[in-house]
Amino acid sequence: MKTASFEAYYAPLATLIRTRSLQGLDLDIEEPVTLSTATRLISRLRADFGPDFIITLAPVATALLPDPRLTPAQRPPRPMLAASGSMPNPLHPTLPHLSGFSYPELECSVFGREISWYNTQFYCGWGDASSTQGYDAIVAAGWHPSRVVMGVVTNLGNGAGHVGLRELRGVLARLRTKYTGQGGFGGVMGWEWFNSGQTETDMTHIATLDINTSGQSIRSSPQASWVAAIGTVLRSEAPPLVVEQPAGPASFLGNVTSEQIRQMVTQLPEPSTPWPNEKVDSLIAIGFERHEAVAALNATDGNAELAANLLFEQ
Repeated sequence: MKTASFEAYYAPLATLIRTRSLQGLDLDIEEPVTLSTATRLISRLRADFGPDFIITLAPVATALLPDPRLTPAQRPPRPMLAASGSMPNPLHPTLPHLSGFSYPELECSVFGREISWYNTQFYCGWGDASSTQGYDAIVAAGWHPSRVVMGVVTNLGNGAGHVGLRELRGVLARLRTKYTGQGGFGGVMGWEWFNSGQTETDMTHIATLDINTSGQSIRSSPQASWVAAIGTVLRSEAPPLVVEQPAGPASFLGNVTSEQIRQMVTQLPEPSTPWPNEKVDSLIAIGFERHEAVAALNATDGNAELAANLLFEQ
């Protein structure tokens, strides 16, 4: 991205952070950008807002998974890295995702240390929060579990892939138990807050739980109750005892087979758009991909001419 374009977008963002006294920012990059553009933003945020400013990213789950379609002979060797501990292979292509750059490459670079954690989206066709398999595959690929937060939808109306609270608490309990000795499970992120816990099944389940804190009930709202129900799993003094399912044959993705991963992403969702098809098609006709066209129209409030100019500036 050209310097003038970067500054035009960055200036109002920086003003918002200062005006609202924000303590951090989650970067949900859902359009194709280069790694250099992402790291430029990360570097600028760190320089302008200091070492205590929290920077997180929100990749879809497939962005952290190595592409299992590569045969063993095609898989690149893992390079020798200066960083210690578990790391993904930055040379191994990942499954398709939304951001355009390699998250393993980012994590293994000097900029990886600037990211506090990854709010990984296990919903809308990009992952599955109804079991531990997808998360386990990410950890098996080299990601440290403390860096990977399981992102879920908190209500049926927020997107595909909603997992009921009772089932979700079971999954989280298994993850916490499994990764206690490996630095700890990264936790859970919910999308969104305003209507979390407001399904009939979730409210019924919450009613069966003891979710008092220091003698004070926190059933003041469905949202607070949903968070508290998750907290009873993640914040209890000892990890819940759970019975692990027998493990199947291991692969380079752990106990998740390549075929299971392929099934997870058989039909990758196309980006939704409120703009007329003819506007999207007009940008595709001049050489841009659909996701690029949608992102540009979103950024220009549906103005096809401005969207084209924006794309040509990249």
